[in-house]
Amino acid sequence: MNKKRKIIYLVGFIFSLSIALMAYINSSFIASFIDEKSVGTVYTLGSVVSIFALLVVPKIFRKVGGYKFLLWAIATNALATALFAFAQNAWSAIVLFTIIFTLNILIFFALDELLKIISKDSSTGKTRGSYLALASLAWIIAQLLLGTILGESSFQMIYLTSFVVMLLFFKIVHAYLRDIPDPEYDKTNTKKYLGEFLKNKNLFRAYVLALLLQFFYCWMVIYTPIYLSSYLGFSWSQIGIIFAIMLLPFSIIPFHLGRYSDKIGERKILMFGFAVASVATLSLFFIGQPEVWIWAGLLFLTRIGAASIEVVGDAYFFKHIRPENEEFVGVYRSATPVAYIFGPLFAFLVFIFVPSFNFLYLVLGAFLLYGIYLSSTIAKSDI
Repeated sequence: MNKKRKIIYLVGFIFSLSIALMAYINSSFIASFIDEKSVGTVYTLGSVVSIFALLVVPKIFRKVGGYKFLLWAIATNALATALFAFAQNAWSAIVLFTIIFTLNILIFFALDELLKIISKDSSTGKTRGSYLALASLAWIIAQLLLGTILGESSFQMIYLTSFVVMLLFFKIVHAYLRDIPDPEYDKTNTKKYLGEFLKNKNLFRAYVLALLLQFFYCWMVIYTPIYLSSYLGFSWSQIGIIFAIMLLPFSIIPFHLGRYSDKIGERKILMFGFAVASVATLSLFFIGQPEVWIWAGLLFLTRIGAASIEVVGDAYFFKHIRPENEEFVGVYRSATPVAYIFGPLFAFLVFIFVPSFNFLYLVLGAFLLYGIYLSSTIAKSDI
């Protein structure tokens, strides 16, 4: 099982490298087909489809098992990514992006479930921290590659590179994860397990904390690349450097905080994370000049908070479920598409009343303050 866990760490790294190459250019690529302030609606569409997929996937998991499902999702995602690179119109770009967005979430779901099967509750924080740290290292490497490739080529080359990485992901999963045993998954209908999830105060709190974090990621991923490139005039090479520095906390913090949370619990760490993320995000509102190091520094601080929230929030959730509760993992991971439904809609309202991009940071920073309060409600008996 220890060997299998290392393989999951590896494929988590490779998969993260693939999606990280695309993540911060998707909004700009889609904006080449539609108005940039309407890009968020495409993410909303992908999110709606993702939620329906997450409701259905537990049934598929029980029928085919985690390994076969993961192979199918990777293969389909790789094909959609290759086709997305050559999209010629808005409709093809939107459909393909929706498929990619949905499958990314389902693949994360499958990896979560496989990692949970081979992990012990007593080391959940350490396991999740190591997994997230390696995945985050891939995001840093991807941003450096992003600036280099876009300095010499086009968006299409980024997507084709991602496609090749996805093929490597498929090959390793096919070769080394075939014999992970599936537990006896719970056989329960959607209405029942949603009710059980919402009634459990620990699981519901973990979900809301994850929703706040994903809302933060939503606005940052969709609107920050557009703001930096189209409004502040940064080149993509500069943006690649900014994002690489910004993401450094994700490769440093998770492993250490994961082990620390196993000893002291999650309450204080979550409060710290939301406080740092909130203050740093509010500060971005006041920065109007295109200085690489200022933006890199402040975005770095926002990710110190986000990295703390992500690893400790995941540890808090996974400590309160069993390996056979794959339906609960699906509900928990729905926080991402739910955030990408309401995030762009809320941003659209902000643009109606205040059409300046930088006001998004003021609103977002204030929104994150609620996370401090919610984290403070975690009691010692919850841990």
